[in-house]
Amino acid sequence: MSSESSQPLAVLPRRTLRTIVRSDIRTEQLSKFGKVCLTLWPDKKPDVVLSQRLGCSERAAQFWITGDRDPSLGAILIIIDEIRGRRRA
Repeated sequence: MSSESSQPLAVLPRRTLRTIVRSDIRTEQLSKFGKVCLTLWPDKKPDVVLSQRLGCSERAAQFWITGDRDPSLGAILIIIDEIRGRRRA
């Protein structure tokens, strides 16, 4: 048995975005989509509102608002429905 296998491997933590401390999303660099979300919901947390209406995670909504990821079609439709108002049949 060699001495290499008996030594424990050093494991470095993986870098995970937006999971340790929730920052104020208004202080971050925002995409155009994020600016629209902040305009629609100024008194609420836009990532929470968007995630509740779409049924996705708050982390995914934060990525869309900050511009780290392109928003999904469902998120865009939520914004369009909010702007024009829902018309019930």
